[in-house]
Amino acid sequence: MLFPKLANNPNKDPKIGFVEKFSYGLGDFASQMLYTPTGSILIYYYTEVVGVNIATVATIMLVSRFFDGFSDLFMGYLIEHTKSPYGKARAWLIRMLLPFFVAMVALFSVPSGMSDILKYVYIFVSYNFAITVVYTAINLPYGSMTTTMTQDSYQRSIIVIYRMLLATAGNTFTLAVTLPMVDFFGGTQTAWTITFCILAAIAVVLFFVTFCFCHERFASPPLEHSSMSETLRTIRNLFRNKYWIMLTLAMLTTFSADVVFGTANTYYCRYFLNNPNHIGTFAVIMNCFKIGSMIILLPILLRTIGKRNALGIACIIICCAALARLADPYNATLAFVAAAFYGFGQGFTYACVFAMLPDTVEYGEYIDRERHEGLVYAGASFGMKLAAGLGAVIASLVMDFGGYINNAETQTEEAMNAILYATSIVPAILFVLAVVSILGYRLDKIYPDVIKELQARKAQNSQEQGPVDVSDANKA
Repeated sequence: MLFPKLANNPNKDPKIGFVEKFSYGLGDFASQMLYTPTGSILIYYYTEVVGVNIATVATIMLVSRFFDGFSDLFMGYLIEHTKSPYGKARAWLIRMLLPFFVAMVALFSVPSGMSDILKYVYIFVSYNFAITVVYTAINLPYGSMTTTMTQDSYQRSIIVIYRMLLATAGNTFTLAVTLPMVDFFGGTQTAWTITFCILAAIAVVLFFVTFCFCHERFASPPLEHSSMSETLRTIRNLFRNKYWIMLTLAMLTTFSADVVFGTANTYYCRYFLNNPNHIGTFAVIMNCFKIGSMIILLPILLRTIGKRNALGIACIIICCAALARLADPYNATLAFVAAAFYGFGQGFTYACVFAMLPDTVEYGEYIDRERHEGLVYAGASFGMKLAAGLGAVIASLVMDFGGYINNAETQTEEAMNAILYATSIVPAILFVLAVVSILGYRLDKIYPDVIKELQARKAQNSQEQGPVDVSDANKA
């Protein structure tokens, strides 16, 4: 064992302190330093620096997301079967530090002088290595640690708020510093590589801090080798969990909307506001209000109206904010004010979905008498990554359909409208679909009863009796 003094401590005080909460949040700060550029900057880098076709790149990203689905399920399987003194999920944080650094740098180091075909091959390989392999192998275990650190629903919500606060800070930091750093180092391809070497080094240090100070307290024992039929049965059981399905659909639509907005907003800054560096201004405004809503209002709303209702309200706020831009698309002041409301709503959406997801683990255990935090997070992770691919494709196809021309000084009226619609109407539609997907979600109300039943089973040391009838479980 490389770090014997950093072995997992399952007997750690069940009341999670500030240092552990903050350290856990730093893991998502680090994650955002890879994930944020792939959603908001990468297509811009590919089209404006590397000089490849926007629709082709978006198609590569979407195809890669389907590979991602298999990698998520495989990673969930690995987590369930991991036996390490560092813990089931926690162990993967230390294992993936070096690959994470390499992946971040490779993603923004497309060699110059290549033919377009070779550039597309490099993009496909580096993108899949970074997202399908490395990001999955570190972020999926990181996310599933929420279920193993505590079983208290409110404490989980607070942990997730810390996670979202630090994720927001990571998102803001990455968007605010990337383009200025590239300019500082000369604006060349080498400048992009140097920039991401620095960002990757920071991310690796932050993940190591998360590994050092966070511990698993309630992880189920690692599974023995299982047959393919048993694995397929477990996956089928996952789809019996109706609240997991609802939440995954909500994540798919909200995350797709955010990626559509973020991808097209870089072009909006360039062609409507005549300053691509305004993307950093948008990030600061949106994320400041996101942090404010998470700190000031969200803890109160979680105790009063519940996670589902808070999520629904947030989606409605974001719809209105996205559509406000249509009133005067060239007005930077209006765009920044609307962005503040958009960020305010985002503070609810991200924190709520990640606070709701661990609860679906207990519901799955309740109806199936089996606990599979790895697969629950794997399925949700696939939804998130598919959303990133879909969002990029939707934004790119809308712009391509409008006749967008790479790196042109000006765009046609049709192309300008396409950019505008991709930052307003399209995200609004997706957030409406998110509201529809959670209309039947009532796990907030029955969760205390679910936990009582699970605790009673453990107290009685009851033997496995097979799955609970879902129709009976729904009456709880």
